[in-house]
Amino acid sequence: MPGRRGAVVSGMPSFTELDLVLRTPRLVLAPVAPADAVDMWPYVSDPKLPRFMIWEAHRDRGETAAFIDRQGVQLAEGTSITWALRENGALCGLMGLHGILRILGAWRVDRAELGYWLAPPFHGRGLATEAGGAVLAFAYGPLGLHKVTVGCITENDASRRVIEKLGFRLLGEQREHMHRHGRWWGHLTYEMLVGDWRAMQSAGSPATLPDR
Repeated sequence: MPGRRGAVVSGMPSFTELDLVLRTPRLVLAPVAPADAVDMWPYVSDPKLPRFMIWEAHRDRGETAAFIDRQGVQLAEGTSITWALRENGALCGLMGLHGILRILGAWRVDRAELGYWLAPPFHGRGLATEAGGAVLAFAYGPLGLHKVTVGCITENDASRRVIEKLGFRLLGEQREHMHRHGRWWGHLTYEMLVGDWRAMQSAGSPATLPDR
C-alpha cells in the first residue's frame, strides 16, 4: 500500500488485492462511482446537510461529478476509499477511510481517518453505526491498519452518538477549532487502536450490529 510519497510497506495489501464491496444485514457498501452522482445530488446540494462538516453544499452537478472523480484518483493512489451506502438499492450516504498513511518519515503509522454522512431520510435507524462497524472490520482486518481516528463538531450530537456507539475513545475537545456560520465551534477528537477493536469483538460488542 503506498504511504507518504509512494513509500510501500512490505506485506501490506493494495486496494487492487482486496474485495472493496462490504455487506451488512441491511446495507451494501461499494466504492463510490460516477453513476452515484445522480442519487447523491439531492442530498449534497442541500445546505443543511454539511452544516457541521468541512465541505460546502454542491452548487451544480459538475461539482458532484468532480468530487467522485477525486475519490477515484485517491483510491487508485491507495490514500483514501469512499463507499456509497445503499439500502435496498437506495443511496443513503457515504462513508470513507481518508488520509490512509503507512509511513511518516522514519515512523510506521498505519492509520486513517473515518468520515461519513447519512441522508436525512435515513436518520435514526442505526445505519451509520452499522456501516461503521463494517468499515472498521475492513480497516483492521484486510487493510491491516493500526489506528483509526474520527472527529466531529462538539454540538453534532447525532455524529457523536455514532462515534461512541462504535467504541471510539475520546481524546479531548479542541476549543474554538473552526469558524463557520458566524461563530467559532469546538471539535471532539477520537481514536481507536486495532487492539481496542479486537477486544470489542471478543466481548461481542453491539457496535457492529444494527440498531433495532
